[in-house]
Amino acid sequence: MNRIDDILTCNEALDLLEPYVDGDLSPAEAARLRSHLESCPACAAELALAERIQRELRSLPQLDCPPEIVERVRRQGAEVVPFRPRRMGLPLRVAAAAALLALSLGGGALFVRSQQQHQRERAAEIAQATAQARYALALLGRVSRRTGLDVRDEVLARRVVLPAARSISQSLSLSGVSRGAAPQPPVPDRGEQP
Repeated sequence: MNRIDDILTCNEALDLLEPYVDGDLSPAEAARLRSHLESCPACAAELALAERIQRELRSLPQLDCPPEIVERVRRQGAEVVPFRPRRMGLPLRVAAAAALLALSLGGGALFVRSQQQHQRERAAEIAQATAQARYALALLGRVSRRTGLDVRDEVLARRVVLPAARSISQSLSLSGVSRGAAPQPPVPDRGEQP
């Protein structure tokens, strides 16, 4: 066992207190618990409380049941008729099976419909994000032309387009939408105008 396996959390230690007090733990588990108790005053206090409760319960006097009551319970227990379930008739069984089948089919159809609706919502979100990204890139191009700043296309592709494509691809793979690999946007030649 390595050292990390030897460390108990407080929840694990609390679960082991009762078996420890009853003497039901293996020596290795008892040693792990004692190690935790030496460093955790809260769990040590819980152990003290559990031991005190056990001592108090064991100090209670043992009560014997009077023989008359024992005999009366035996007599009445012998008179108990065992429970026998009634058999369902065939029509009732068929109706129950039909109801179960209808519920299963209806539930399955409802599940499929909700999954399809979820996929349509995801597709709409993706289409909206794509449109917003295109708008943002067009706006960036317009601003760079108006201000006379020369944003190199390869820098734009490397710093904006590729990270966005990777992010979209990762979010699609995490959401379970499989659209294949994210396309790599082309890096235009330096001579092209946006």
